[in-house]
Amino acid sequence: MRQKAAIRSLFLAVVCLLAVSPVLAQKVQGEAGIGFMAISPNLTDTIANFAVGDMLYGVTVSYAVKPWLGVSTDVLYLGDSYYGPGSGMFNEGPSSWAGLQSASGDKANWKYYESFIYAPLSINLMAPLGIVRPYLGLGPAFYFHFPSTNQDTAFTDYLKTHYGSAAVVGRIGQGFTARVGFDVFLGDSLSIGAGYVVREDTPVTVFKDIGDLNFYKEKGYLFLVGRFYIK
Repeated sequence: MRQKAAIRSLFLAVVCLLAVSPVLAQKVQGEAGIGFMAISPNLTDTIANFAVGDMLYGVTVSYAVKPWLGVSTDVLYLGDSYYGPGSGMFNEGPSSWAGLQSASGDKANWKYYESFIYAPLSINLMAPLGIVRPYLGLGPAFYFHFPSTNQDTAFTDYLKTHYGSAAVVGRIGQGFTARVGFDVFLGDSLSIGAGYVVREDTPVTVFKDIGDLNFYKEKGYLFLVGRFYIK
């Protein structure tokens, strides 16, 4: 209950800041940024066992259409999801290593996994409040999943039950992304920031997942970002 209350409070705070942004907006229209992101493993892994060496990486490009409206796109490596255990027996997954309920032994013993590249496009509502700029974003996303093997028919068939035939054949799927974060400007052309991003790669379950706290842990990530700007 405390976690849900904290999420609601954070959401309401960001919405309030966005509501006053047209009044406090700076002249940021036409501003383009490019940056690098360090992104944590999903929150299930991060809470269970986290080390700086576990951070993943990506790049981001952004553009301010209006002082209060921007778009951004990222290319992110989100780590691996595991399936198994056993040959042809998939009663676990997709899940992170820490999220597996019956994980035992070494990761190398689990030969069924996927590596994820995520490419979200986010429409961002921004509140340029001096040197601090909070934002809330939502949009479509593409994800590219690279199975550890495409020679095992049982594994391929299992993936089809989760993603659908088209996604498995093309190794690409569509979904949604949402994020909340803030940037702190260190000058006219440099900022650092932090935030949280969540991915929904099975849109048919979005209404079920939106009320499930475990969804925000298993498919949610913390990130740090640094950007350079051209105005």
